[in-house]
Amino acid sequence: MRTGFQADRNHAPCGSHLPFPRFPIFCTLRRIDTPKLRAVYSVRDQPAMTSSPSSIIASGKALNGSLLPRFIRWLRVMGYAKSTNRFYISSIRLLLEYLDELPATQVTHLEIRDFLASVAERGVKPATIWRCLCGLRCFFDFLNMGGLINWSPPRSVRLRRLKKTVPPVLNEKQVRELLAATRSMHERAMIEIIYGSGARAGEIRNMRVEDVDLVARRIRVLGKCGYRYVLFPRAVVGCLRRYIGERKNGYLFTSHHLCRRLHVFQGPNGAWRSYFYKYDPVVKRSLRAYWYLPKEKAQTQEQALRKLKRIIPKTTRDLPVGHRPLGTTTVRYIVMRVGLRVGVRVNPQILRHTFATHLLDHGADIRMIQKMLGHISLKTTQAYTHVSMGQVQKVLEKCHPRNLRVHGIR
Repeated sequence: MRTGFQADRNHAPCGSHLPFPRFPIFCTLRRIDTPKLRAVYSVRDQPAMTSSPSSIIASGKALNGSLLPRFIRWLRVMGYAKSTNRFYISSIRLLLEYLDELPATQVTHLEIRDFLASVAERGVKPATIWRCLCGLRCFFDFLNMGGLINWSPPRSVRLRRLKKTVPPVLNEKQVRELLAATRSMHERAMIEIIYGSGARAGEIRNMRVEDVDLVARRIRVLGKCGYRYVLFPRAVVGCLRRYIGERKNGYLFTSHHLCRRLHVFQGPNGAWRSYFYKYDPVVKRSLRAYWYLPKEKAQTQEQALRKLKRIIPKTTRDLPVGHRPLGTTTVRYIVMRVGLRVGVRVNPQILRHTFATHLLDHGADIRMIQKMLGHISLKTTQAYTHVSMGQVQKVLEKCHPRNLRVHGIR
């Protein structure tokens, strides 16, 4: 049985002295101990193929089924974001369903191309197809590293470059109208923080009260690439101080609603049954709890529902403030709801674009904007230079010879 680097040495490309010279991502793996590598990437000998088609199909499906859990463990080692892991895993599951009885070790670039074509037929966006291809490349690189294949078929598939789109932004008047349309301190503080700091929606969810520094006007947040600090202007301090109140810890933006609406069901014997979700501080999530009421204690559904609300623990109705963060789409929903009141199409990402564009319009350096947004590459921040037409207009008014003559300079 060949495991780990043994298979790599036997199947390395001609003229190469390293196991995987083509993929720089694998260079970091050489720092790991060999026993750990063999524990993660050891591949057991598969049963020999017989002439029976049923045994070939069974062995192919069994091999594909055993590769997915190993790939999931490898994604944890790589430390990708949770959303990236979910998308990669779902892409590989679709691929294995598409391959059916064909083993993943026998896939060529033709099967990869046909699979991407089937994904495109579902009407998804080109960016989704690109992300799916990235997931396939990561999966087959993992197989290549384990010695199951000698090359990565998705690396031979090329897609058209994505069209660069100009992100939509709001003008300063629309931002003032958006702030005036808020109806609670919760909405006002959230929009002030997003527009004032340019934080991402995921960073807004994970903000904690103990990480807010009102004196230095900064918040420590957990972003895509780890912890970083976001700054906010002086005008946001008063709003944020009123929203925090007397709280000393917990999540900054919290939810105060029930986990689900209460429903009461009557069984065949006339008894009333229901369930509710009780927050457990140990596991930091809500667990389902069942409820039963005999028929003699309640004759109607209204009476049973009234008794259920009395029995529900207080921690379920009024969860301790700061113990549960907002949902993944709650931040987006709150911002969009406020925008609908003034007829503006807006979401947290648009507010983030607006933050960067307005800074650029008022003369901020693009490298400072890169630092505030948390971008690793300056190319990502340079997309806002195509949006900031106000800055272009100022340069045109200042430097064009026709404008200089009108103002009497020449």
